[in-house]
Amino acid sequence: MAENKTTEHSTLEDIENAAPMSMHPILEAAFKYQKQIVIGVIAIVAATGLYAGVNAYTQRARTTAQAELGKILLEEKGQDKIAALEALLGSAPSSVKPAVLLELAQSTMNSGDYDKAVTFWNQLSGETDAELQIVARMGKAKCQILAGKFAEAVTELKDLAGVAPEGFTIPVYRELAVAAEAAGNVNEALSAYRKLAELKIADKPFVEFKIAQLESK
Repeated sequence: MAENKTTEHSTLEDIENAAPMSMHPILEAAFKYQKQIVIGVIAIVAATGLYAGVNAYTQRARTTAQAELGKILLEEKGQDKIAALEALLGSAPSSVKPAVLLELAQSTMNSGDYDKAVTFWNQLSGETDAELQIVARMGKAKCQILAGKFAEAVTELKDLAGVAPEGFTIPVYRELAVAAEAAGNVNEALSAYRKLAELKIADKPFVEFKIAQLESK
């Protein structure tokens, strides 16, 4: 042990003799804490390796889930498709879940299971970016209309109309007008149709007809 310390001391003196005086404190600190420095470097290398391993696993999981989703869409139909998608949802990584939820929402809505579809639309609106959240909320409102829950759809669409980007204005107000009229809410339906009449739409004569019809009630 004493021999090691002597050798270490001689090495430090040799390096200091060849280095500028300003470097001596730095060199002494490096020699004094060399064990800690080595341990720190090993920890960094280990952490980097662990991160790379996790990253590779995540990529494999994403690729596997995407392949499974594609297989389901190509091979399954009806309730078998819904069951397979639900199974995939439980194991899919977060990056793939929005695509699975979208397929589940559309599939259950097409099958007429509107309550279940609303559940998936709600999950999708909490999983995705702002634009797809709007799509999910519109899907939810459409399910409510198809299920005859017109008042609930009006509430959803009125709130959505206040936050939806300009590109969604026309479809949101169309659905709001339909839901409000079906709910017997003439004032809300009129308001929605009047908003549509202000916009550039292909069926403006029909919208104007609906306004005149509702105003006469």
